[in-house]
Amino acid sequence: MPTNKAPFGFNLEYEYLLKIKFIAKRETRSLSNLLEHLCKLHIEQYEEKYGEIDISKEIKK
Repeated sequence: MPTNKAPFGFNLEYEYLLKIKFIAKRETRSLSNLLEHLCKLHIEQYEEKYGEIDISKEIKK
């Protein structure tokens, strides 16, 4: 099934990884889904404080 989601890898302290896996399991989410959800929440909070982020400029880079 096609998706518009871009694969993305990053480094994370092992302790944080274990804790985020624990949270994902408790919330019956995949690790990937939980991380996406947390990113979405943070972006919403950021945009509430500073205004909407204009990504059209970033896409052209």
